[in-house]
Amino acid sequence: MIERIDLTNYKNNYNKTHPKKEKTSKKKAVAAAITGGTIGMAAPAYIVYDQMHKLTPSEARLQAHAIRQLMPEVDTLENTKKVSEKILKDSGLEAKKVKINFIDDTKESIEHLKDVIHKTVNSKSRFGKRLESNYIETIKAGANAAYCPPPNEIVVNSKSIYSSVYHELGHAMNGNGNKISKAIQKAGAITPLGVSLLAPLFLATGLCKNPEKNKPKEEQTKVGKTLDFISNNAGKLTLASYIPLLVEEGSASIRGVKAASKYLPKDAIKNLKTNYMKAWGSYAATASIVSAGVALGTAVSNKIREGKK
Repeated sequence: MIERIDLTNYKNNYNKTHPKKEKTSKKKAVAAAITGGTIGMAAPAYIVYDQMHKLTPSEARLQAHAIRQLMPEVDTLENTKKVSEKILKDSGLEAKKVKINFIDDTKESIEHLKDVIHKTVNSKSRFGKRLESNYIETIKAGANAAYCPPPNEIVVNSKSIYSSVYHELGHAMNGNGNKISKAIQKAGAITPLGVSLLAPLFLATGLCKNPEKNKPKEEQTKVGKTLDFISNNAGKLTLASYIPLLVEEGSASIRGVKAASKYLPKDAIKNLKTNYMKAWGSYAATASIVSAGVALGTAVSNKIREGKK
């Protein structure tokens, strides 16, 4: 009779002394990084493309039409010009050589717009030239308005969304105000085109495996703790990076409305507030979408790396 040999204990002891190597660890890490990165950067990539693809005049006019429907005018152009000039004097901006230019379709006016935007963008790169061209097209079509700090000038289309001049006056007040308002306005450079420059950094940190993640907190180094904090709060930190932009846009509208309320009737001010709230809401929505994408991308990446569904 052949005796059956029990190999259970042998196998258990062998497995303890010869642990299996995780063959799929690298594959999981790559899959986690690709999937999480795609999710996290989808919104920023689309926003940058939407802002930077070569804008045709017809596309700019279509944008202007949509914006006019969303934010109808609150007053006549003639009265808007008069009120904005009064605010320019009352606020002290005129003394600081701030100018307002209402753009029309004349060749001289368009050339002046190009000169102002060129001084503001001040770039010879392909990216800068495309940005400059798109700014010109949107303002020329009436889909945008701007306060341009270097020439210290406000440019507004005289046929479309010209009541945005009060918001731009608010920007000019911030740009020519105290150190805090100037600092906040400059800090808005963290989110050019509505995309946080810090979002990829926070996302990348969340996608990479922290070698100290599973260690007790008392054994982690400062670097490990920092990486862990960023990874766990990537979405919130991205949202925080939008604070300067949201504060700047909100304060510009508040200051503009406050200045205009001295001259415009209550109904006009009410409509102006509604228009500016919609505009501010678009910035807040962008911040929320980008931040949510970073948070989701980081979370999905961690789940894939850990082998969870």
